[in-house]
Amino acid sequence: MKTFVASVLVVLIGGISYNTLHNHNDCAGFLPENDLQIPVGSIFVSGGGITEAEFNATIDRVEAVYTEIVEARGKTLDVRRLWTNNTVNASAQQIGNTWRVNMYGGLARHPTIGVEAFTTVLCHEMGHHLGGAPKYGWSNSWASNEGQSDYYATTKCMRKLFTPEENAEYIGTVELDEYARSLCDHVFNTDENRIANCYRSAVAGQDIAFLFQALRKMDKAPQFNTPDAKVVSRTANAHPMPQCRLDTYFSGALCDVSHEEEVSDTDATVGVCNRIAEFNNPEEDQPEDEIDLPANIGTRPLCWFKPAKKRLPLAGL
Repeated sequence: MKTFVASVLVVLIGGISYNTLHNHNDCAGFLPENDLQIPVGSIFVSGGGITEAEFNATIDRVEAVYTEIVEARGKTLDVRRLWTNNTVNASAQQIGNTWRVNMYGGLARHPTIGVEAFTTVLCHEMGHHLGGAPKYGWSNSWASNEGQSDYYATTKCMRKLFTPEENAEYIGTVELDEYARSLCDHVFNTDENRIANCYRSAVAGQDIAFLFQALRKMDKAPQFNTPDAKVVSRTANAHPMPQCRLDTYFSGALCDVSHEEEVSDTDATVGVCNRIAEFNNPEEDQPEDEIDLPANIGTRPLCWFKPAKKRLPLAGL
């Protein structure tokens, strides 16, 4: 994993703080709240982080696609380019008719972050606005929850942002874990454009997993082939654990439902890949060793998502 030198200081002053921008209209930050600060000009041992030009180009790309999508809903998209802010996080807000995303330079400068990872973080924040059900509820009823925003990032957003020509160039140069590569190839077969997007999201998920590892001081990084075995009894809205989040990004990348198919704010089964159990047997009746059958590739992981049981119509009705 990439490391950075002691010149990256944990400082608690300077610029607009995350807490200053964090109010009751916010969903939770992309990362659990933390005090890590990475100032402009930090020096990294082995590269890592993105430049200010890449920071702005990534936001330009997302704005070019999503400004019109948001306007079609009668809202205004406001992506705040907080390059000089040292905060290692990102967040989303809805203030009246303004849908805001706060992108902090500290996150962009973290040594684990590349362009794909930064793009996926921005997609996650768009997912809070547009990711559909399941949502937080209560005071943040507008916001898709953390797991759903991760899933939206790779099932929908990342696929909207890159042209076939860009993907054709990317697919020939990308370095990717062989297990992840083989699953992308298996699901999308000969569709080079969709394979390339799967690769992009897998690379991003791995880089973000390294970020989680660094912030949590974990000895072992999450891996593509070691999925989280946890099975929740009810859908969790808060940040899943790092392995679970990597699983979610990668599952989204492997979902073969079109990115043009809309999700629903009320029905978590619309526009996404769904587990057989949602339309068949109750989840508890599924043998544990069948949870990850190929038929369930691309579905939301059970480490945070609890599928609803389909209710069959009463006889004679």
